[in-house]
Amino acid sequence: MTRFNESWVGRHPVAALTLFVPWMAAWLSFGGFADAQWTRLDQRRFPWAYAESGQPTLTGVWAGRLTTDQGNRRGMLLHLELVPLKFPRRGTRSGGWNLRFFHRSASDNLAGQLYLCGAALGEQHFTVRGNIVANDPSRFQLSVSVADSDAADGLAPRTLRGTWDARDSLGVNADLYVRYRGQAVSLPHASETTRPQPGALHRAESTEFRTLCERLWTGP
Repeated sequence: MTRFNESWVGRHPVAALTLFVPWMAAWLSFGGFADAQWTRLDQRRFPWAYAESGQPTLTGVWAGRLTTDQGNRRGMLLHLELVPLKFPRRGTRSGGWNLRFFHRSASDNLAGQLYLCGAALGEQHFTVRGNIVANDPSRFQLSVSVADSDAADGLAPRTLRGTWDARDSLGVNADLYVRYRGQAVSLPHASETTRPQPGALHRAESTEFRTLCERLWTGP
């Protein structure tokens, strides 16, 4: 028995195409409209992460320094962003469990890059991942991982706990460890690695970080 749709399409190809094209256009338009609606909803829930909100954002580029209680100074560049939403790609069936139509408050919604300079062995590069604390963007916590397998040894952050003034300043407390030949070294009597070490950052351009790194070698 011949299936109706195959038989009808075979006998009326032009009519089938005439019906199919408007349907596909409507489907694509609805898909784009739905994506935009999800994005606008996300902007209302997390205005601190979208410049389109017209409000100051926690996301962006921050530069500053960290000074340990033993006098070691490190320049810091933090590039923080909201983990992007992921919608189905038109014309494919890909996505699956990797789709992200909205951000869940309890998920790690923040990600980015962290650079440190001032150590004798060179610049260090890390990735960060975390979230705000208790739905309050004035407080956040980031876990820190080495981004490069050949990253420079020295003091390295394991965690950053921060505060934001809802404008242009961040305060951070870093849990540090010593990295040596790619491994974490335990120094139980070193105060730098047993107590959080403070730092301060402000909204800045990436170029300011380079200037700060140069100054670390020439003065306070």
